[in-house]
Amino acid sequence: MTATVTPRRSLQTADAARYLGVSPSLLRKMRMRGPEDPGGAGPKFIRLSPQLVVYDIAELDAWIDEHASRTNRAA
Repeated sequence: MTATVTPRRSLQTADAARYLGVSPSLLRKMRMRGPEDPGGAGPKFIRLSPQLVVYDIAELDAWIDEHASRTNRAA
């Protein structure tokens, strides 16, 4: 019996930005600033090569949920 492997669904930067409703340049800036910068704490990403970065859709959804929670608490 072989185990079924569910493939990870990931998006490259432009598609991830569209999914989040932000510009690709904003997503790149958040990635470059890193998690230490409160203004740059974007979603987790996977660097497959120096030129190829992808975002797991589950991580994008988690980032949206976390961001919405923080925004709603501040209101």
